[in-house]
Amino acid sequence: MHNEITTYGLLDQQGVETNFILKDMGALYDKFDGQPDKPHRHDYFTILLIEKAKGQHIVDFKSYELFDHSLFFIYPGQVHQFMASERPEGWVINFTQLFLVKTGIPDRMINDVYLFNKHGETPPLPVSEENFQHYKDIIRQIEQYSQMDSSMKDDALGALLKLILVQSNNHCSLHKEKNPQTIEAGNQLVRHFKDLIDQHYHQLHKVNDYAEMLAVTADYLNKSVKSLTGKSAKEFILDRILVEAKRVLLFTETTNKELAFQLGFEEPSHFSSFFKRYTNTSPIDFRNTARQA
Repeated sequence: MHNEITTYGLLDQQGVETNFILKDMGALYDKFDGQPDKPHRHDYFTILLIEKAKGQHIVDFKSYELFDHSLFFIYPGQVHQFMASERPEGWVINFTQLFLVKTGIPDRMINDVYLFNKHGETPPLPVSEENFQHYKDIIRQIEQYSQMDSSMKDDALGALLKLILVQSNNHCSLHKEKNPQTIEAGNQLVRHFKDLIDQHYHQLHKVNDYAEMLAVTADYLNKSVKSLTGKSAKEFILDRILVEAKRVLLFTETTNKELAFQLGFEEPSHFSSFFKRYTNTSPIDFRNTARQA
């Protein structure tokens, strides 16, 4: 039987549960003798700050080239695999939802449409070498405060994490030349739309269904989502269905028929046709090929 994918909790170097940790990419590469990790997921948030790297980062079955001066934002539950072809330079920041609550970081800083994505496209955020130096300055402070034995340590680390999130939002090119009020209104709509997809993708597959729940027209929803994310509302729905289908096919023994009904298709043949239309392969062929890779 094929093992289900491993989901990791956040532990410190001694194997004790923690809510925040900073790791050195080069040290991790050395620890595992340069061997890539297996596809896995976390129950915590991850930020990869890459100063130098070559290779690939696969997130929810989509591959992204690693390049210098870039950041990746990984949401809890996303399946990913980091494959560096040579020793990377950079840092990994891991933190839990509880850490966000304890340090007063608002949900909107995480659920912003530009950084963390629960599914679908998770491309790296490129920054200039000059701007990357600002991140390095923050990292040095995180290293210093991580060594503190003080009741105020989490407050300091939370403030530095918040600074990274703010800085990353400012560097996102999708923000330029937009009215702040328009952006915030659009953000709220897109956040609610994405939350509804997570709740109902296994039942509702049409943009109209989500537009009704959001009390807007399908046309308005499509235009708002497209203008802020570069993707249509329909693409978000399709991505969520396809990502879940691929996860289940690869990491469980669920049959094609069972999966079709789980994802809201009336007939297994309808699901098979849908899957092949958007992936150019059948569900069973995807499962067999992916497991042999």
